[in-house]
Amino acid sequence: MRFQDTVANSNGVRDCYRAGLQALLERDRNRLSFKDPRKISGSLNLDAAVDGLYRDQPRWDYGIGIKKTGSTDEAIWIEVHPADANQVQKLINKLTWLKNWLNNRAKDLMSITERDSPYIWVSSGHVSFQQTSPQAKRLALAGITFPREYYYLQTRWRKS
Repeated sequence: MRFQDTVANSNGVRDCYRAGLQALLERDRNRLSFKDPRKISGSLNLDAAVDGLYRDQPRWDYGIGIKKTGSTDEAIWIEVHPADANQVQKLINKLTWLKNWLNNRAKDLMSITERDSPYIWVSSGHVSFQQTSPQAKRLALAGITFPREYYYLQTRWRKS
């Protein structure tokens, strides 16, 4: 399925698809780069889209669709957030919310969520804890990438 179609099929975000990275705030978009930007099929500002529905809940920021093969896309999920050790539980809570939302409100988006490291933490500033810390281990166990100030994503996919 295409990312655009899965967004259109998802409760609460049907009209929130944007081409390329247009859904991302400029300051956040500037924290990302891609090996082949032509493979970006679209984006979703999930946090803004569902703010009215889940105002007091720990929402995830963005979804990005990446062309895989033919008319098939995969989704990755980006959270831009301060990166210090005391924020780890907040990110885990955001991921729990995201997975619940995907499983209950956006099954098509969940079905195209990339299987290897789809939950990416991009730091909104300096990363102030180490990859060898207990907090980093908690992130890894939760399935969230260790935060980086700038994220480079390879967009060349393996055949599945």
